[in-house]
Amino acid sequence: MIIDFDRIINRFENRAPKHPIVRKVTKHFFKGPSRRLYVITPYWNAKISDLAMRRLKKRILEAGHSCLIYQFPFGILSDNVHRTDEYFKAIQKEARDDIRDVRKKYRFSEIVVIGMSLGCVNAAMIANKNRNVDRVILVVPGDSLAESLWRGIGTVRLRKQIKKHGIDLDALEKDWKALAPMNNIEGLKGKEIEVHVSRADEIIPYRNGYHLVKDMQKRGLRPRVFRNKDLGHYLTVSKFILTEKF
Repeated sequence: MIIDFDRIINRFENRAPKHPIVRKVTKHFFKGPSRRLYVITPYWNAKISDLAMRRLKKRILEAGHSCLIYQFPFGILSDNVHRTDEYFKAIQKEARDDIRDVRKKYRFSEIVVIGMSLGCVNAAMIANKNRNVDRVILVVPGDSLAESLWRGIGTVRLRKQIKKHGIDLDALEKDWKALAPMNNIEGLKGKEIEVHVSRADEIIPYRNGYHLVKDMQKRGLRPRVFRNKDLGHYLTVSKFILTEKF
């Protein structure tokens, strides 16, 4: 079954090292001829040189747009929960500054932030209350980073490491309150929002993405929601990269 694909891929992905090292954020700006800029905050451990990221970049540029792609180190998410909180907030500031600067320099008329998987946390934080962002696309998001980590099959080892520090889910929710996408959507009013979720997702459980959509609707937002029944987490991301109309 396709649901099993998440479990198969998970054997090789998202394995937290014993001593995760946080390195500097890497980013590349690819300028196209149009007035639209896509800002990409990718899935955990994605590299700009990965086939998927190269394909996404190629499709955006071929459509005549520009893109700014980020690469975050694996250690962005670790059992040091306070460092994780600080790092996400530092990335938020850096990316918001980048967007402000490139919009001013190249005079983009539209800026679209795309978050994928873990990158949805970054995307929501970057776009929230940001007048320089016009549209937000979230691919397989969760409403809470803490609960997504706690419930997902891709972060079992990391959850065990966090529990060894005496931290349970309630405590983690409090520590990462500012990082939760559900707490970074109030300032998305007036922006176009697109959400892609899969009922078969076990990496970031579907219930978390569903709850985020409901939170948006309760706040008067009107996200366009694309649901699939069978693709799971990784294939939903792949489908978006290969078929989204830019």
